[in-house]
Order: sequence, then C-alpha cells, then structure tokens
Amino acid sequence: MITLDSKFSKTIGVSVALTLVSGALLITMIWPTLEAIGSRWLKMDESYSHGFLIFAVSIGLVSRTWWQNRPSVGFYPLWLIPLAGALGAFVFGELIRLQALRELVVVPLLLGWLAVFLGWRQVRHFIIPIGILFFAVPVWDYISWTLQLITVAVNQFLLGFMDIEFEVEGVFVYLIGIGTFEVAHGCSGLRYLLVGQSLSVLYGELNFRKLKTRLFFFLVAVGLALLANWIRVFVIIYMGYETNMESRLIEDHDSFGWWVFAATLIPLYFFGSRLERGEVNSALLPKRMTTKPASESAFRSAWFGAGVTSALVLFFMLGVPASSGSLRSAPESIEFSLLNDRYGILFEKQLMGWQPQIRNPDRQVTQTFFDKSAVEIGENVGERFYVGVFSYDFQRHRAELIQYNNRIYDSEQWMPEEFFTLRSPVSGNLRGITLRRFATGERIHLAFGYHVAGRWETDQWRAKLAQAASLVSGRADATLYVFGLSCSSCEEPQAVLGEFIGEVMPPIFSLLESRYQPQTHQ
Repeated sequence: MITLDSKFSKTIGVSVALTLVSGALLITMIWPTLEAIGSRWLKMDESYSHGFLIFAVSIGLVSRTWWQNRPSVGFYPLWLIPLAGALGAFVFGELIRLQALRELVVVPLLLGWLAVFLGWRQVRHFIIPIGILFFAVPVWDYISWTLQLITVAVNQFLLGFMDIEFEVEGVFVYLIGIGTFEVAHGCSGLRYLLVGQSLSVLYGELNFRKLKTRLFFFLVAVGLALLANWIRVFVIIYMGYETNMESRLIEDHDSFGWWVFAATLIPLYFFGSRLERGEVNSALLPKRMTTKPASESAFRSAWFGAGVTSALVLFFMLGVPASSGSLRSAPESIEFSLLNDRYGILFEKQLMGWQPQIRNPDRQVTQTFFDKSAVEIGENVGERFYVGVFSYDFQRHRAELIQYNNRIYDSEQWMPEEFFTLRSPVSGNLRGITLRRFATGERIHLAFGYHVAGRWETDQWRAKLAQAASLVSGRADATLYVFGLSCSSCEEPQAVLGEFIGEVMPPIFSLLESRYQPQTHQ
C-alpha cells in the first residue's frame, strides 16, 4: 500500500526531475552562445578575463540567496510570456547571425526560466546574483569607441594646462617633435569600467538594502573607474613627453593601469562604509521570506509548469536555423571581363594602403586598375581604381557578411570626411564616403553596397536584418560590393568613381546572379 508520504515524495521527485529537464533543454539550446562567451573569458589580455571569476561569484550569490530565502517552487504561467519573448529574441538573433543579441538575452533567459517556477516575489531576490553575469557578457565592445573619444577629450583638456605642444586628431595625440600616442581599444578603460561595475554591484548586494544607496554607490564606482583610466593615459603621455618617449611606462602601461585602478578602490570602499553607517542597522540584516511549506499540489503545479516550459523551449529550439557550416580554406576567385579595354590592371590588392577587412568569404575579387587613356597621352597614372566584391553562398558562424571583424575601413587609420550617394548601374544606390588617412592626409573615395538575399541595402544594420528575408525569398547569399578611387587632381572625384562603377559593376553582378538567382525558384 502506497502511503501519502511516499506519494508526496514521488511527486517531488518527478517535479524536480522535469524542472531540471526544462533547464537542461534551455542550456542545450543556448550552449553554442555560452561556449562563445566562455572563449572570450579565456582571452586573458582582453576586457572579459574576469568572466570566470564573475561566474563563480554568481554561483555563490545564488546559493546564498537560496539558503537565506528558501523559496517555494510552483508554477507562475504569466512568466511564460516574457520567457517566450526572450526565446524569440534569441531565435531571431540566430536567424540573422547577430551574436550580440544572442548574448544579450542569455541573462534574461535564465531569469525568465526561474521566474516561471518562483514568481516575481521570489525571483526578484535572484536578479542581482544572476544579473551580475551581464558585466561579463562580451557585448560591451560597442561602447569602446565612445570611451576612447571621451578619454582623448579629457586628456586634451588636461594637456591644455601644461606647457606642451600637441595636436589631437581622432584617437591620436601628437606630441610635436617627440612622438605620437594612440588611444586604442585597450586604452578606452573598458576593462576597468566592467570590473568597477562588478565590484560595486557585489558590494551593494552584500552590504546595502536600499535601491537608492546601491545606485548611488554604483554611479560613484563608474566615475572612479573612468577616472583611473584618464589618469593612467595622462601620466603615460606626460612621461613620454618628459623622457622623449623612453619611459618604461609606455611599454608596461597595463600593470601601471591596474595599480591606478586599485588606488581608486580605497576612496570607493571608504565611501561605501559611510553609506553603510547611513542605513538603518536593522536594514542590513537579511530579511527572510515567509513562504508556506511546499504542498503536494504546489509540486504538481510545478510538474505541469516544467512540462509546459520544456515544450516551449523545444518549440523555439526546433525553430533555430542551423548556424554551422564548413569554411573555405581560401575564397574562390570571381572571374569577370570588363565591357571594354579602357582600364588596365595594376596587380595590387589595396588602394593607397587601404583595403576592406573581410573574413572568410566564399568567393571574392580584389583588384586595382588605371585608366589607359591617361597613359596613352603621356600623363602619369594619377587615378587608381579599386574593386572588391566579397560574397557568401550562405551565412554561418565565422562566415557572415555583417560581423564585428568585417569593416569597410580601419577607423584607427582613416577618418571619414564626407558622405555622398551614387546611383548603382545595377539597382538602387551605393553609399559613398571620402576618407582621409591620419598619418599622411591622403584621401580616397569609396562607394559600397550590400546585396543580401536579393535585397539592396547601404546600411549595415539594415543589411543584417535583411538576412531574415531569406526565409521568404529562398536566397541565402550575401555580397559586399565596394569600389574605390585615389585621385590627387580630380576636380569631380565622385563623377569619376561613378563612371568607373558603371563600367565594372554590371559584369560582376551578372556573374554572381547567374549563380544565386536560380535558388529563388527552388
């Protein structure tokens, strides 16, 4: 005869097992993204080397919160809605191969899954313990350029008080007659910002109860982390000036930066202790939740909720398109013929030191040309033209058109001066841009466009979203067309570039369309 206790124990076992199954399905679905995040944590010279430490801290905080509050497991179906929204965002990020979006929703997915079984009153205590992982998710690189410009502006202001001849252009600080400093990605202060944010949130979780106090302490920590980097960069530049670029700080600036950052933690934690004393002592004590003992009906509800959650995760998991695929050892060359013999080949793959940075295309052509007619009348080859076409048969991991490593130009070497639009001889428009080289002042003129799943776009974000059109169009190809002109004496460089594009673009486009167009009829 089965007793009530044995039935209750069986119910608990089944509900816990199904809950773990739903969690395992969720982890399986997002595992490639978790793996990508972990690979960034392993790069000790980058801004996310603190990732595994933050992960360990998060586990400790979750265990501590669970022990203090002893939450009661149940089923809260309304939380299936935000969970489904986060799952949909993850699938959409997979569809358009936007890794940043997938990484952004990892923390909301974990919290949403937990909220289904705990509800708001209980899951809110886990927001910080799990949410602290957000400071280790590698999506913060997008603010690095802004931090670089802020650092340059602050140091320009500080150097203005010194008797130093200098000029600032972009992220470069030129000490006249001495040398040049580049405020590169590593000098943006991003690593100090992320560590400072993590420490302030951890300190607030352990010592503060009031949200206002936590927020105030967090903002102070952010300010001190940025200040540490500004001081570091200023001292390095000043020492370079004083020692004629022979100071050891120039080579060993990373260690010096961490010492400066550590020094800013002293006033930060002194300020934190003052805030602690400002709060009521009783408020510092952990407040246990008053939860009812779990009943058999609650576990049956959790059992049902685990089944529904598992079904929801499976539904979205089956909707995730495959992101894997082999990469070519070398891109296949695109062979094309010009409509006439006006332009001659220079057998170079760059234009005045510029070339686009494109990773793992399936096929490509990169070639420079000159105008034969100018040579025939005895003129120098003053005009040089560039054509670059980079095509992907289908987009997959590490082989997609719009990704962090693919860039039209290197912003640390070139500065945009003018934007314009050229009419494409094929369809739509091409986006034009005039670039000036920081080091030499030379200018080049570019025009480019994206052809994704049969759609023309000139904006990279719209080109990224156009990948979703492949579900309707039946085409999975994506191509970048980029054309360039170097001309020191052209009166109308845009017109000259447009004339060249009208000659060279149609045969390449027709060649690629003959390969990809039949896919629309499959």
